[in-house]
Amino acid sequence: MKQSTKFAALLGTAVFLLTACSDHFLDQEPFNNSIQETQYFTTLDQCNTSTQVCYRYIDYDAWWQTQNWRYLAGEAASDNAWIGNTYQSTHATWDAVAHYTLDAGNDRNEGHWIMTYKSIGIFNKTMEGIAAAPIEEGPKAQFIAELKFLRAFMYFDLVRNWGGVPLVLESYPPDTHLPRSTAEEVYEQLVADLQACAEVLPEKSEYPASDKFRASRGAALALLAKVYLYMENWTGAEEAAGQVMASGEYELEPFFGDVWEIANRNGEESIFEIQASSLETPPVPGNGYVVVMNSTADAGWGYISVSSHLENAFKSEGDSIRLQWTINRHGLPVAGDLANPSFDGRPYTDSKSGRFSRKHYTPRAERPANNKFDRNHIILRLADVILIHAEACAMQQKTAEALASLQRIRERVDLSTDGSLSGWNLIQAVRKERRLETALEGDRLYDLRRWKDQGGKPVINSVMGPGGSFVVYNTEESTDPYETANTIEPQNKGANFRAGVHNLWPIPNSQIVASEGVVSQNTGY
Repeated sequence: MKQSTKFAALLGTAVFLLTACSDHFLDQEPFNNSIQETQYFTTLDQCNTSTQVCYRYIDYDAWWQTQNWRYLAGEAASDNAWIGNTYQSTHATWDAVAHYTLDAGNDRNEGHWIMTYKSIGIFNKTMEGIAAAPIEEGPKAQFIAELKFLRAFMYFDLVRNWGGVPLVLESYPPDTHLPRSTAEEVYEQLVADLQACAEVLPEKSEYPASDKFRASRGAALALLAKVYLYMENWTGAEEAAGQVMASGEYELEPFFGDVWEIANRNGEESIFEIQASSLETPPVPGNGYVVVMNSTADAGWGYISVSSHLENAFKSEGDSIRLQWTINRHGLPVAGDLANPSFDGRPYTDSKSGRFSRKHYTPRAERPANNKFDRNHIILRLADVILIHAEACAMQQKTAEALASLQRIRERVDLSTDGSLSGWNLIQAVRKERRLETALEGDRLYDLRRWKDQGGKPVINSVMGPGGSFVVYNTEESTDPYETANTIEPQNKGANFRAGVHNLWPIPNSQIVASEGVVSQNTGY
């Protein structure tokens, strides 16, 4: 099968796939009505190119609406980070998410919902065009499986943010209104789609070098394992994660810091990552995280600044390697960048904590002149899958198996594992390890929401809220010189959290209105 990589040349031809900029997520009018599907999906190369173009719409080329939400919500609304930026007037809109004061009209919340559904519409429309194309069944099945994987990724994002959502699995006429499916129904759809994908997609090693970005069997199984984790289907999570681990397709990077090395694109630990390019020509966008999350003293905007609470978690574990390669802090050398020995130089009032993500940092010598950073963004990696396996085994009291996977992660950073751990203590150890290993990768909030304490309540209920451990730490215990001095972003982050309400985000009010009331609101909003 010919694997064309000439995205830009055919993007204009494929433009009819793109949805109009409407707040009605089911109203999918093309930009150019003169180009019809019957004129485009006629050759293998066209179907291949249209599939490749769809990878752009994982993030929809909009860092303020899709890219940053995964950190705005996934990290800054957790105990790992603050919104951080305290010098720009626009930070208040972002603060509402991290400080649990957002309402159903919040533009960040709304933007992510709308753009996610627009991407789903593109994937559905492309699948339908390819399904009807006069090409061989083998390539056709692969293209459709790739698109189902992309759609599954978007629905996984939707369900863990908003719970049950409308399941849009095909194109509909304008002004069609679908009610919300239950969260359980969404998860079951994800399981069905990802199982089907795993049966069809090639392994990563079977793709040529130019196509390593494409969804693989391993990516489908890794996302399936994660879906099972959220469903608390421990057996399914163990099995799917185990298949990835046993496939021989992936290896842990020997050195932790190399996972995010900018030149290590689609590396041996990476299972699936969003591609980025510094080229001016679409469809591959630059990586907006690099600027948005970098220090204000180093040409960044200072958002999603790391909490001292997370830094202390590394220190208490004696985890110096992951600390150095996860957090950049004012007054300390930037790991791996001798050309920029310090972040000092801007007032502390620019940033809530003076700490920034090393995982998203690009050394000065590797920065393109146009600031369109070509740092890929890793979505799924082997270490995440190994920890899924450890957690699933621990929850089933498969102690030996859980300990083996836990130790595999810890030995890379020169840490040992207490072999006597079992039961609840082992579960807690795996959860702690997950925080340290995957910090600032966008999962922390969702882990806190899905984890249960020994009484069966979501862990986030005891971390956030007026008496939550994170709130108490910041308001009564912390002596951090940056965080306690800069109260432009309030020190009591999380105090407004309400259990049973803020375990999900509000459905955007514009979408309820657009659906004529068919889409219902979450409890408490």
